[in-house]
Amino acid sequence: MHHFDKRDLRGRTAGYFHHALSVRFQDVDAAGIVFFARVLDYVHDAYVALLAELGSDLPSVLRERRWAAPLRHVEVDYFEPLRFGDRITVTAVAAHVAETEIVLGWQILRRDGVAAVAQTVHVFVDARSFERCAVPEPFAPLRAWA
Repeated sequence: MHHFDKRDLRGRTAGYFHHALSVRFQDVDAAGIVFFARVLDYVHDAYVALLAELGSDLPSVLRERRWAAPLRHVEVDYFEPLRFGDRITVTAVAAHVAETEIVLGWQILRRDGVAAVAQTVHVFVDARSFERCAVPEPFAPLRAWA
């Protein structure tokens, strides 16, 4: 499995896809900062938006059982707290495309810098058999994001 270095992800200045959102009240914990797992919600929302941008509307893909891409591995490194009302942008900054999986590198940005970085590993499978399959053609542009 390919793995991005968190320092490399944090230091990247060019992003390939941007998804803006706000930290909601229900996303923060008793300490007043984003509950750690919510960052993965933000990344997944950006992933679904990225798929749509690539021409693969995820609800349609799943309904038609064309393929599935379950997560095999996720990790997040946190650098700065996120608080209720913060405007953030989840940015795809790197991708590694293998035969049957993709690794995506993400930055979670506030106006004052990188609050966190994440990486997600998606394994592509036939939606009917759940056997691994080749990365679908709509993901070909990600090969240039290394």
